Amino acid sequence: MKTALMFKLLMLGLILIGPVLIVNAQGVSEDELIIYFSFNKDTIKGDEVIDASGNGNDGLIKGNNIDSVKGKVAEGLEFPGVASDYISVREHMYEDPFPEITIAAWVKAPGRGMIASWDRSEFFRFAVGDDVGANIGTTFLAFDHCCPIHDWFGETEVGDDEWYHVVAWFDGDEKRTYIDGELDGSIAATTKVIGAGLPRFGFIGIGSEAAAFDAATGPTWAFNGIMDEFLLFHRALSEKEIEHLAKGTTNPFEIDPNGKLSTTWADIKDIR
Repeated sequence: MKTALMFKLLMLGLILIGPVLIVNAQGVSEDELIIYFSFNKDTIKGDEVIDASGNGNDGLIKGNNIDSVKGKVAEGLEFPGVASDYISVREHMYEDPFPEITIAAWVKAPGRGMIASWDRSEFFRFAVGDDVGANIGTTFLAFDHCCPIHDWFGETEVGDDEWYHVVAWFDGDEKRTYIDGELDGSIAATTKVIGAGLPRFGFIGIGSEAAAFDAATGPTWAFNGIMDEFLLFHRALSEKEIEHLAKGTTNPFEIDPNGKLSTTWADIKDIR
């Protein structure tokens, strides 16, 4: 009798709090998603990398030595670390300053290399290692932006040829880096927005000084290693969302199958 009553009470509770549990089990919101390169084989069409965000910000593969290989999540792209081999991002350019950004990717790099750049002298760049200050000879995550230029790096070296989930984050008050879902470093933002007033197109795997699509690169210390699951948002993701990305799920936007809702059902079944 007590067991039946307890079961009924639990069922009633689940009905009342179910929507909350589902929210807690969600993956990453697609709000303000700008670019999503999964780098899976089915998104590589000749020399084109398809942007899975639906925004049409596809990439043009430059050079002949970027290969599809086993990634952290399905397939990734292996970059040779030379200045002729990178991805030039179509359509998406910056001209006006903007207030928030999150950049995320899986990287497996044996040393310094550029992850993504829209020109840190005009907008931003994100890299393993850097070419300025105390980060020249190391491989801390660097997140540099304008304007004025603020060069800065985190606290953990990630250039040891192991997989890391890396994030650059900015909300106008603070600038952060995350590694494997945990805060790596933070500093007060030096500006309320990122950006100057000159147009800049972007690159994956090399620096940008491009005022037009596929124009000038720089600096040319290219990414060397494997990159997977590259995402760019125009908002500051929550810590829960960053933790979810670091789990390496096949679809970062799906409901987490290990969320609280399934656990609750399992507990109820045990009581029953």
